[in-house]
Amino acid sequence: MTWSEEGLARTWRALKDVEGEEWALSPLHRNSAVIFHAGRSFPGSREAIVVDFPVGTIRPTDRLPGGGGFDVLRVPPHDGSEGREAIALVRLIDGSHELFALMAVNVLRHLEHLGGVTPRATLDAFFVRVREWQEFMSNQRRKPLSTEKQAGLMGELIVLEALVEHMGSALVALDTWQGPLKAAQDFHVNSGAIEVKSTAKAQGFVALINSIDQLDSERWPLYLCAIRFSEDEAGETLTQFVNRLREVMEGAGVRKQFEALLLLSRYMDEHADRYTRSLLPGEVQCFRVEDGFPRLRRETLPCQIRNAKYDLDIESLDSELQSMDMMIQMLGETVDESV
Repeated sequence: MTWSEEGLARTWRALKDVEGEEWALSPLHRNSAVIFHAGRSFPGSREAIVVDFPVGTIRPTDRLPGGGGFDVLRVPPHDGSEGREAIALVRLIDGSHELFALMAVNVLRHLEHLGGVTPRATLDAFFVRVREWQEFMSNQRRKPLSTEKQAGLMGELIVLEALVEHMGSALVALDTWQGPLKAAQDFHVNSGAIEVKSTAKAQGFVALINSIDQLDSERWPLYLCAIRFSEDEAGETLTQFVNRLREVMEGAGVRKQFEALLLLSRYMDEHADRYTRSLLPGEVQCFRVEDGFPRLRRETLPCQIRNAKYDLDIESLDSELQSMDMMIQMLGETVDESV
């Protein structure tokens, strides 16, 4: 199933007025012996994701993560739960609704993509992903982005802006922006993907490929989008670009979702006055990643190699170039709204 923040929010809204019980649940998906629910915890009507396992999956020694706007709780037995036990990811009262929805969707997608693993393996993966979010949320206040990191974020925002224009929906376009949510590629569009690499260096363009999966994915078609920025007064600072897109998102009613993704991208307004360099994008080079494209592939690597990072010389690529318009057209100009 394709999860989205808006689809999950609709389910939570339908549970908002359910009273008289400690929990209100709505089934979302079943993956073998594991059942996923959207839920609310009362009193307080706090949004939650509840993962239901066969009894015996959760060990008494399991340490439950928490903090950073959310908590993880055991769900007490209820009618119809015989032989089952459940654990819930719950928004704290003062936690951000938008950030929690992004986190919940990310966790759901991560667990769904595990396939037919054991219930215990699913629970372990749940703990790992939630602790990754806990670590991020506890370290939100970081140093300002470097010039190269500014260029990296601006590159992603350029592609996001193009997707909004082509799709005609800021909400749908935002749902494709998966880089801030730890996805292997920056954008997932229909069954395809776009990985964006940017530089503000005047000489050379060497892109760090952060994992084997980044350019070796089951998503198809897969594109590498390379953007070189130059320092030029005709360009925009990162702050100017962000504020311009904020106006677009405000007009579309998705400003809060955009802000949450910016936060996950390490953009914070407290650093805005540090982003003074005006960056002007040059030609956007889009390469289709297919047979013959230089990359590491799992099928050709020894099975003992579990992960790898490597540098890719963009300037030396001799693959056929496509425009951004052509790339988006190949990926599908419109996307049905997820549920």
